Amino acid sequence: MSEVIGVLPAAGRGSRLGPIPSSKEIMPLGFEKHDPEAGGVNGWKPFTTMESHLRGFKRAGINRVMIILGQNKYDIMEYLGNGARYGLHLSYLFQEELRGMPFALDLAHVWSADATTVFTMPDTLVEPLNSTARLLQSHLHAGADLTLGLFETDNPSKFGMVETDADGRVLSFVDKPRTTDLRLMWGLAVWSPVFANFMHDRLGAIPENAKETVLSDIFEMALHAGMHVQGVELNGAVYNDIGTPEEFQRVVHKLAARTNNEMTLSDGDAASLEAVGTTPHLTVVRGGR
Repeated sequence: MSEVIGVLPAAGRGSRLGPIPSSKEIMPLGFEKHDPEAGGVNGWKPFTTMESHLRGFKRAGINRVMIILGQNKYDIMEYLGNGARYGLHLSYLFQEELRGMPFALDLAHVWSADATTVFTMPDTLVEPLNSTARLLQSHLHAGADLTLGLFETDNPSKFGMVETDADGRVLSFVDKPRTTDLRLMWGLAVWSPVFANFMHDRLGAIPENAKETVLSDIFEMALHAGMHVQGVELNGAVYNDIGTPEEFQRVVHKLAARTNNEMTLSDGDAASLEAVGTTPHLTVVRGGR
């Protein structure tokens, strides 16, 4: 099996949130109980979406992660450091010109050309944390070129929607439709070196003055090229965007509610939640992207 790497694109400006004091990916959603010997103050440390994805990678057995930064996003590198405290090896890539998600991901091509790549969006909160591991295992089992983690949503106009057949093979993509009968959106992805090289070649043929290419466009191209594109519905998992003030605040409120409601959990209940990566005092709600 080829090496497995994680890729986290964090070059965007976060303009939907307006002026904020830090990059959105490391803005605390709250604080969580933590082993004082592992950092934090008085047994507490901030909880951020970026760190939740690093935990997900670690649970999936991934050790090497590429984080893509843009202008004024250096605080992410200062906050995360080299990844030692997460048990990971972190590397940072810089996107000089913001040309969209596919071009950001293609910066990792030097490494992804020979590796299995796991891609998640660090300005989202996905629970449970084992969702990434589930998707990676499904990808390896199916032998697909591209495997997408699918979530049910009631906000299709904010997502890339996916049509699949009865076996989960992807038939088509519809990006942010105003109306649709489709119920599943993609939120996570794993791809093989075959797809990584396909994306690299297709992006190299796109003129600089062309309209923005979204990732669903590349997925559609791969589908039409005859690649095996598999969808995996992550039943029981929930995906949340924190990219707008309303969505960010809604997640913060839900996290606080879980803190209050679950302070009475028994040790056994708390251990069961931790086993699948659900921190007892964190919760999520459906949002949009």
